[in-house]
Amino acid sequence: MAPLGPFDGDRRVAVAVSGGADSLALALLLAGWGQPLALVVDHGLRPESAVEAAATLRRLVNLGVPARLLHAHLRRGPALAERARSARYALLAGACRDAGLADLALGHHARDQAETLLLRQASASGPDGLAAMAAVAYADAARLLRPVLAILPARLRATLRHAGVGWVEDPSNADLATPRARLRAGPVLDPLVAARLAADAGAQL
Repeated sequence: MAPLGPFDGDRRVAVAVSGGADSLALALLLAGWGQPLALVVDHGLRPESAVEAAATLRRLVNLGVPARLLHAHLRRGPALAERARSARYALLAGACRDAGLADLALGHHARDQAETLLLRQASASGPDGLAAMAAVAYADAARLLRPVLAILPARLRATLRHAGVGWVEDPSNADLATPRARLRAGPVLDPLVAARLAADAGAQL
């Protein structure tokens, strides 16, 4: 976290937790560093989502991380992924304001970074787009921090297994209707290649 600071003495930050391995591992790591508040968004788009959100809250409590459940009210239809993302960030921003927290940590990791770069290359993005995701970005209500952007997801999952913590696998991540899922379904992105792409993207920031 040090390169992303400065932080106040209490090290109070919000962390977005989907219930998946990456964000849960980040919450676990932040609990050993400071005082995170976990924000869990239930999009309500699948019958299982409420059960999964409740299980995630229990896991966070067991980790000693206070958590708040936020509800998005979405209907299926065109541009669902984009609408869900907008609703999620709006809820997270509002929760940060309500809690008086200036920083929101996100669980994007090295494979996410590599996939983002490849997708932007495929869409002929300009120099700004090819810089991919920034470790620190500024939004209306909070700074967006990506502390594990250089870490491969296998290490995050190993961290949870070592701590005896389970997680939720979201089936929407394998939905081939989305470009990212189609990229993942293609030839396997070698972890070392993913790490190199992530590092190259970071060097352009």
